[in-house]
Amino acid sequence: MSFDPVQVMRRETARFAEALQNVDGATPVPTCPGWDADELLWHLTEVHLFWSAVIASGATTDEQIEDIEKAKPLRPTGRAEALDLLQRATDELGTVLSSGDDRDSAWSWFEADQTIGFTRRMQTHEATIHRVDAELTAGLPVSDIPIEVAVAGIDHVLDVMWNWVPGDVEQHPLGVIELRPRGGGSRLVELYRWSGRLWGRDFADQVAGRRADDGAEPRAVISGEAADLDRLVWSRPAISSREGDLALLAAFDELIAFGIQ
Repeated sequence: MSFDPVQVMRRETARFAEALQNVDGATPVPTCPGWDADELLWHLTEVHLFWSAVIASGATTDEQIEDIEKAKPLRPTGRAEALDLLQRATDELGTVLSSGDDRDSAWSWFEADQTIGFTRRMQTHEATIHRVDAELTAGLPVSDIPIEVAVAGIDHVLDVMWNWVPGDVEQHPLGVIELRPRGGGSRLVELYRWSGRLWGRDFADQVAGRRADDGAEPRAVISGEAADLDRLVWSRPAISSREGDLALLAAFDELIAFGIQ
């Protein structure tokens, strides 16, 4: 990794706060259906409060996580108070994330990676993508995402955000798409449809994606600047070029439409 995740998280959160500072709290967030500016601000604040408490406490059980959730402060009612709480939560998160090694054990919702490193990576991209949300909400130009952060963001989606489908559900492979971020190499993504029950819900013919085996033959290609493909896989507005199997590209659009908030 050629960047400091904690430094990126701090920088992106500062940009996030600056973008929302003078925005009416009731302004809808175009990239997070059902949210307004105040809810977006509170969401990132909650995230930073939660993960700083998880790492600082050494929590390892679901019961301890529930206690952390119950202990969070009340949501501020004023913008200045809300921004102040975000700053304090970000400072605390930065401190605890800088206090250990990536390999140190720490609870996470992602069963495959229970380390501080997971939270460092996750919060890098959480802050970056919500900064994009904040700028769009404020009607501002979207700031660039450095190529190394963008490429890592694409990998995080492939390895984590799309990697949640149970292995025992009914699966039907659709084909392989190649993602080509300029200057960032190539990623092969296998799309498939699955049906089954998860999170107390029934899913039918839902599109999902996962890394394809090396050497797999792609039937479609999506290319663009790394920052655009990063925003694309996180379900944010992006510019890209496409070629190949139209049905497979339509399935990819279904996956993106499913959304990541």
